[in-house]
This record gives sequence, structure tokens and C-alpha cells, in this order.
Amino acid sequence: MNKKLIVTAMGLVLAGGMGLANADVKLYGQLDVSIDSTDVDGGDDDVNMGSNRSAIGVKGSEDLGDGMSAFFKVEWQVDIDDSEQGPGTNEDDTVGRNNSEWKGRDMYVGLKSKGFGKIAFGSMSTAYKSPASKLDPFYRTRNQARNIGLQSSLHKGRGEEGQGRATNTIRYDSPTFAGGAKVFGTYTLDNNKNDANDDDPYSLGASYKAGNIYAFASYLTTQTGGDDDATQFGLKYTFGDVAVWGMYEIDGGLISGDQDANIFDVGASYTIGNNLVSFDYAEGDESDDGVSMDDYTTWRLGGYHKFSNRTRVYATYAQQDFDNTGEIDIFSLGLRHNF
Repeated sequence: MNKKLIVTAMGLVLAGGMGLANADVKLYGQLDVSIDSTDVDGGDDDVNMGSNRSAIGVKGSEDLGDGMSAFFKVEWQVDIDDSEQGPGTNEDDTVGRNNSEWKGRDMYVGLKSKGFGKIAFGSMSTAYKSPASKLDPFYRTRNQARNIGLQSSLHKGRGEEGQGRATNTIRYDSPTFAGGAKVFGTYTLDNNKNDANDDDPYSLGASYKAGNIYAFASYLTTQTGGDDDATQFGLKYTFGDVAVWGMYEIDGGLISGDQDANIFDVGASYTIGNNLVSFDYAEGDESDDGVSMDDYTTWRLGGYHKFSNRTRVYATYAQQDFDNTGEIDIFSLGLRHNF
């Protein structure tokens, strides 16, 4: 175990101890491991284990009086199976990287008040990523929507150029108004004004949640000039044990580089006691590092059982069919525990 990991672990233990004495500080985490079977047309079949953005963190707040408070969150991702995973399975999509090294997720400090809302400084989700994650019942699993083409690549990654988790960023979230509406946005400061990307990306979003309806719209641009933005709209409606949703992403060049990678996604779920089953379908263009690839369709069938509010088992099957290169089939069986 390297020195950095030892220091980090000691800090988390101390923070957990603080939480016992101070209710405003909390140690929390999510551990998720799955066995994944992958079948790629023209490639090698594989059965392997994956740690799906397992993470541990510390968060808290302090009452400053007059309706104002300070808050913070520091979260690290760690792959508890100690594997080297391929593209699409990690937050930064690194190929052949030993994921036992801890890496930062959301890390920020901020201020909030009832009348003003909240403002945070650090690394956090963009206004493009955060609202869409609420449509995915298998978020942060191997077959989550953003891994299999149900959502674009703008919903993952970490960095300063439009990735889902924006670094060096300021985020504002408004209070709820008009019975369930909110507005929010991020502004990223370019950390290196001497590189080729001398720009300050920003994102803007609005959502509405009331009764059975959840709706959102958001926009993201890197301000590099030319084909540098994307827009999305989403809607979810719940009636009884049934939920239906849909999302449409309009590519202004930021998804693919050529304004052709529009994606639409529809899905539905049914809850039976502690069990949920769901189905999603999408069509679009796949993109990788700004290079447009072939058109595709994708679908996912999944279900989970909750043993408790903190522990569940799940199974998903996803098939992504590319016009030019064939199919990718992935079956995933997983276990998750939150604390």
C-alpha cells in the first residue's frame, strides 16, 4: 500500500471519528461489484469482475446563522476488485490502468442559504450530467446508460473540456420555486491558458419535480468556437408502480465533432415490492474522443431486488448493435451495498 493511500485512509478514519462527535460530518460510501460477461462480434469473449465506481467519502455542513450554512464533500473512487478494466467501465475511461489507485470524484466546498440557493467551488457534475442520472435505475453499474449508448459520453469522464465531472469549477443551484422548479449551472476556469484549449466551458440547466412529473433541460458548451455544444431534454412520469421516461440529446458538435450524433432514449420500469424490472431503448451515433463512428441501436433489460434500503442484487443484459461493426452483448450480475 503506497503512502498516499495510507494518508488518505487515515484521514477518512479520523473524519469518521469526528462524525461520532459532530452530527454535521458523515462518512459514507457505495460498494458495487459485478461479474460481467461480454461478447463482441469479431472480438474475444470475456467473463470478468468489475468494481462499478465504488467510492468512499466524507461530507458535512456547519450552521453559520441567519439562515446560512457552509457545506463540503470529498469523495474518492476505488476499484475494490483491483482489476485493470477496459474503456467504458471507469470514470475516466482509462484503458489498461490499475484501478486500485484512489482517484477523486466530487470534491467541493460551498455556501448555501434558503433564499439564495447554494454555490460550490471544486470538482462536481455539470448541469448536463446531473439531471439525466435520475432517469437511470442502474446508474453506476456496468450497464449504466452512459456506458452503453443510452446516453452520450458527455455524461461521464472528468476534466475541463465538457466532461461529466467538471474540475476547476463553480456551480450554482437555485432554491426551489414555482412549486418544484430549479435552475442550475456550472462555469469551468481553464487551468492552463497556454494550451490549445484557451476556453472556459459552462453548462446551464433547469428542472421541475412535482407530484408524478420530473422534467429537465440543459445545455453545455466548451466555448472553443465552432461545433462545441450539446442540448438535452428529459421527462419522467410515474403512476403507481409504473414509471416511463424519455430523453433526447441534440448534438451541436460536442458529442461527435460533426453535429450528427443526436441520441434519443425511452424506457419504462415496474416496481413490485422490493423488486424492480425495467427496459430501455435508444438510437444514435457512437462517439469516441470527438470522432464520429457508425450509427447504432441499443437496448437494456434489467432488474434488481432490495434486501434492505442499503443492500441489493441486480442483473442487466444490454445489446448495442452498430451498423458497420456488429454487436456488443453484455450480461452483468452485481451486488451493491451503501453505508
